[in-house]
Amino acid sequence: MQKNVKEIEKVFQSHGFSIDFIIQNAMKEFKFRSLCHRVGFKKQQGYSVTDIMTLLLLLPLMLITSVNALYKSSYQNMAGMKKDALYRLKNNERMPWRNLLLTVAKQFQKLTNPNKVVAEKAAFILDDTIDIRTGRKFEKISYVHDHVAGRQKSTLGYKNLTLGLFDGTSFTPLDFSLHAEKPQKKKHRKEQYTKIRDPRSNGAKRKKECDVDKITSGLMMLKRAVKHGFQANYVLVDSWFPSKGFISTVRGIKNGALHLICAMKKDFRKYTYNGQELNAKQLLKTLQNEGKEKRCRKRNTRYFEVTVEYAAIGETVKLYFCRFPYQKKWKLFLSTDESLTFLEMLEVYSVRWTIEVFFKETKQLLRLGKCQSQNFDAQIAHVTTTYILYSFLAYYRRMNDYETLGGLFEVIKDQMVEKNIAERLWNLFEELLDVVIAAFTESGAVDIQVFKKSPEYVHIKELFESSFLGNQLFEDDKAA
Repeated sequence: MQKNVKEIEKVFQSHGFSIDFIIQNAMKEFKFRSLCHRVGFKKQQGYSVTDIMTLLLLLPLMLITSVNALYKSSYQNMAGMKKDALYRLKNNERMPWRNLLLTVAKQFQKLTNPNKVVAEKAAFILDDTIDIRTGRKFEKISYVHDHVAGRQKSTLGYKNLTLGLFDGTSFTPLDFSLHAEKPQKKKHRKEQYTKIRDPRSNGAKRKKECDVDKITSGLMMLKRAVKHGFQANYVLVDSWFPSKGFISTVRGIKNGALHLICAMKKDFRKYTYNGQELNAKQLLKTLQNEGKEKRCRKRNTRYFEVTVEYAAIGETVKLYFCRFPYQKKWKLFLSTDESLTFLEMLEVYSVRWTIEVFFKETKQLLRLGKCQSQNFDAQIAHVTTTYILYSFLAYYRRMNDYETLGGLFEVIKDQMVEKNIAERLWNLFEELLDVVIAAFTESGAVDIQVFKKSPEYVHIKELFESSFLGNQLFEDDKAA
């Protein structure tokens, strides 16, 4: 019988599923276990941090909405650990989630760009998005402005400010902070979840960061990224960020090595042009009167470009007024790199769209912003694991030439469904074996109890599980 078992083993080993390869291979390539230990993730009761993290990373791929939902689903047998192990990790304020995300991003760059080549359009991108919540009891929950829904529209949730790096090919999330804006009424604030934390803990620092303004937080993240060795030529932001302090600080990083390209509001700010101090509207009217309008045929866009002195930051900048097809209003862009033509500026600034795609994909495919824990530490853990999973999938996509992350996700989702079916098939297979062996037993040919305890029976079951059920994801020697 041992010979037949070996033949079965060959069949099982040749039948691989992409979900195993993607998660296991990414964790091995990134040396994820080593990264966790390096940044200070320590083993808790029973299971290693890597085992628990693996299960947390798999939840979105299994279309599971929460830890509690996992243990009510048919996937509950994928791991021997209880849900308390997952909750302990997510709610632990000592866990250095920020350092882990930065280290994963650094490993991504090391794997995809070992020679540290800085692409011409490499850029840090800073933007925010709304993480909507439906309950008032979430820790640090507040009303946040929804600019998509309208000027007066606010909703309960957090503002997620994210810093990412576009390296010329891929977008990689580097850092983030969750922010509160307009507080709830006092009686509702009293209902919010509260937790006593060590003021020196990572969780206490992240909670305190929630009340810091986004411009200050964004600059801190940018400086932290540069300190960790990430490189780019530009910083890209929309019109909400470029205050004079923001522009000056960006230009001061690494002695002016980073240039800022941003959209600007046509507000009261003054620019010096031909000895005159003019605001944006006055400057546009002056340029129109001078007849300096140009046309970009490639983008079918009318534009003006002019170098002015921006006294508020103490240096000259280049301004671009443009009116896109079918739009009545003129848009204004600013670049501290005066060498860029209008078309070159627009091509670099268009890279900012990658963070919008990132937000869309992580929300629709990886369940960003769907954490229902009232604990603020769990919210930080949820966003971090989502961003790490995105980095793993982006790496696999880059190595295997998938056109979109959505296409890759569809493949993964299908494989997870097949795994779930396979687990049910094993139960049917076991029942079938019982019937067959029972028939043999009645004839006196085989003792069913002896066969079920035999090494051959155990070996066949292990082969089946190794091939279909994904338990190998949680073995210590394969998880990292």
